[in-house]
Order: sequence, then C-alpha cells, then structure tokens
Amino acid sequence: MDLPLWKKILFSLILVVGFPVALLLAIEGAGYAYLHFKYGVPGKTYGLWTYDEEFGAIHAANAYNSNSETNSLGFRNKEDVIEPRPPGSYLVIAYGGSTTFCYNLETDRAWPLQLQERLRSRTKQQSQVMNAGAIMWSIGQEVARARHDLPRLKPDVVIIYSGINEEANEQLLRAEGISLERALQEGKHGLFSRHLDQGRWLKRNSTIVRLLEYTGIAEKIFGGGPTDTHAPAATPVADPGINPVVAENFDRTLREFIELIRKNGAKPIYVIVGGLSEVGHNTQLLRYSRQGAEVARQMGVPVIDSNEVVAAYKGNKHDLFSDSGVHWSDLGAGLLADFIDERALKAIAP
Repeated sequence: MDLPLWKKILFSLILVVGFPVALLLAIEGAGYAYLHFKYGVPGKTYGLWTYDEEFGAIHAANAYNSNSETNSLGFRNKEDVIEPRPPGSYLVIAYGGSTTFCYNLETDRAWPLQLQERLRSRTKQQSQVMNAGAIMWSIGQEVARARHDLPRLKPDVVIIYSGINEEANEQLLRAEGISLERALQEGKHGLFSRHLDQGRWLKRNSTIVRLLEYTGIAEKIFGGGPTDTHAPAATPVADPGINPVVAENFDRTLREFIELIRKNGAKPIYVIVGGLSEVGHNTQLLRYSRQGAEVARQMGVPVIDSNEVVAAYKGNKHDLFSDSGVHWSDLGAGLLADFIDERALKAIAP
C-alpha cells in the first residue's frame, strides 16, 4: 500500500530524529542507574551541582558523585551540621577553591575532614569541620557563600585557604565584558563569574557529557578550555609576574571576608596556599595567597604558611600533591591537617 507523502515524511523524521533521541535517553538512563547502584547513597541524589541565580551553580544539598558527598547545606561532608551545637564542641568552616574541596580525594580524606579527626581527638566527638571548598571558586564566591553560612551557623573558627583561582576569575570576567580594573576604580570588589564549567546545564545533568569530558574524549574531539579540575600544565611556563588588578581585588575582598567572619563571632585563620612552584603556572598563581597574608597580618589574623609542610617533608615533594602541584595527596592532606591543628587550631580549640 502506497503511503501518503505526509506519512512518509513523519516516519522518516521518527527514524532520523526519534531513534537517536531515544538511544541517547536510554544511555543516560543506564548511566544514572549504574551510578546509583555503584555509588548511590540513601537519601541523596546524584550530581553535586545545581543551578543557583547568584552563583550560576552551587553544590546541591544531599548529593553524591563517584567520590564525593554533600550534606544538607551543600558542604562536602557526609554529616549534617549538628544544630544546636553541643556544649564543649566546636564548629569550623574551611573556605577555598578546589585545593580545599580536594577533588582528587574521597570526601573523608580531604584535609578539612582529616583536620576534623584531629579536632575530635581532643574535644567532643560532635566537633565538626565543614568543607566549603568548591572547584574554580575565587575569594569572591567564598565571601558570597559565607554571607549565607555565617549568620546562620555562627561557627567558632573560619579557615581561609584561597588565592589559586583569582587569575582565572579575572579572565572569565574579561571574556564576559566585565573589567575588574574598572570595578575597582568604582569602589567595587569581589566580582566573580557565574559562567564556570559547572554552570553548564549539560555538565550538571548529562552522564554522557561528564563521561566524555572526564575521560578527555571531548577535548580530543572538540578541543576546549579549562576543565573543572583546574589542573595547571605539568610543564613550567614563563612567569609574567603578579597581576596588580587581581592582587588588589583579592586583598580588598579578603579584608571584607575577615570583617564578615569577626562580625559573626568567629575567629579567622589564614593559611597560605602551599604547592610546587616549579609545576605549570604555580609560581604565579601561588603569589596571591602569599600577598594576602600581609593583609591578614595587618588585621591581626593568625597566619600560617602551608609551604612549611612541603619544606619539612624529607621525601619526594611530589608525593604531597597530585599532578597539579597544588592539590594535596592523601599523604599531603594529612600533614596539612596536622600542621593547621598544631600551629593554629589548638590555640583556639584546645
């Protein structure tokens, strides 16, 4: 029987469009099923990031992926914040980028959680260290999140471990047509891009896209810019020196951060970001954290330098970090936790 032309066109469209779409949906469904059965956590949903009007994307509450979990407030912790805080216990929040988040480690092996173990060993078991690190976040995002966290949670201590993502933030803003230099001239600071890698809908929601990008297949096919691991190149590069606009923005925003912490009754601790300066752009990127230490000292904040951990280690310094030279390995995260505890936290939470 000869079909009418419109039916032939309809069937052709179903074959050309409908079948591939159905196949993609089936693969996505299979991917979610696999991740659920392999990594699923009761009461939590797959995918760490969710859309947020202020940030573009922010850590979802009660979420998980292949190596991470978030709690009810989106911190990278398995435990929820204990409210109200039990007498004799302490609440610490650690803010930073991926070097605080520790994407290369399991949730409980990130340095904030290893620091929690040290804190609990001498205080109450209900003492907590919340990991507020987020991949690619600059100090602007950290302060913006802290404006929500601190008035509600009233932590005892806030650790600032920041500075590695400041140049990337300035470059992203410039690509969006926003001049950080002009903003500073107008008395503004702490501006941040809402268009980070995790802000893409497909990156947040598609298992296919994540697989292609995490395995490097997408970059080989399409090319591309920085990924959400923000790992510097392994080969040393020419050092263009510190960017004065980026440095000024960091320093002004840091001042606001410290004032915000104190306003909410917490004690700030500033930790200079550690790393291997000979790897990639690290010589340049590590400078902002070191320069910011002078601001912290001027404001009477305890400052400790995590590069002392690197200098004191007798083995191969590369054992302390992933290939990026700034993200601590499990060994390095433990030594950093010991260092922060001994040099700063014990004096506040004995």
